Amino acid sequence: MVKRFLKAGIVEDGEWLASEEGTPQGGTISPLLSSIYLHYTLDLWFEKVFRKSCKGFARLIRFADDFVVCLQKAEDAHRFSEELVKRLGKFNLEVEPTKTKVIKFGRFATKNAVVKGEKPETFDFLGFTHYCGTRKGGTGFLVKRKTANKKFTAKLAAFKEWLMNARTMKTKELWEIAKAKLRGHYAYYGVTNNTQGIRRFEHEAKKLLFKWLNRRGRRGSLTWEKFGKMLELFPLPVPCIKVCLY
Repeated sequence: MVKRFLKAGIVEDGEWLASEEGTPQGGTISPLLSSIYLHYTLDLWFEKVFRKSCKGFARLIRFADDFVVCLQKAEDAHRFSEELVKRLGKFNLEVEPTKTKVIKFGRFATKNAVVKGEKPETFDFLGFTHYCGTRKGGTGFLVKRKTANKKFTAKLAAFKEWLMNARTMKTKELWEIAKAKLRGHYAYYGVTNNTQGIRRFEHEAKKLLFKWLNRRGRRGSLTWEKFGKMLELFPLPVPCIKVCLY
């Protein structure tokens, strides 16, 4: 089955092309194989070799081929970035330079940034922008998350494209699918501290629904007042936090 997946080829601009190496980008087999491959090339090496040589706290968090490494000492962080390239190179893997960087993050990074009149750095992971925050009351460090701008734009664009392709669909069917899409978005992005992110998505999604429903009949036949009554009769899912991280 794995061989058949790898030999399936790819389609570009409607033309089939043979797969000569690697796994097809976006292929369902890619996340599975990357997890298996990186377990041996990265996870075990980090736990059994690199972490033991660190002078401070060290932890690796990985999901498929995307990962974040938390290191207490700056010297360990810079050493890891160099040794990672060498380690992956032994297995014909490369680090994506535009998605890889060493940043200062955490309670001490926040204090140092404030002294310099700067903002602490952030990083994106699994569709979220992770940033330094404080607990309720303004005391105590807390990692907070919000929908990454690139993901927000991409998800909204995908919703718009679906509406364009579904413009001939019956209104009732379209409405039910739209509700399912919104529920799915809230289920993933509805995490602690991201209320603003999911509410913003709801707002933009409603604007798109109004726009494309208005194009189904005579232009201007659907007013915001009528659309508001429609929302009262057939409410969309309410954006709310689904996962409490703390």
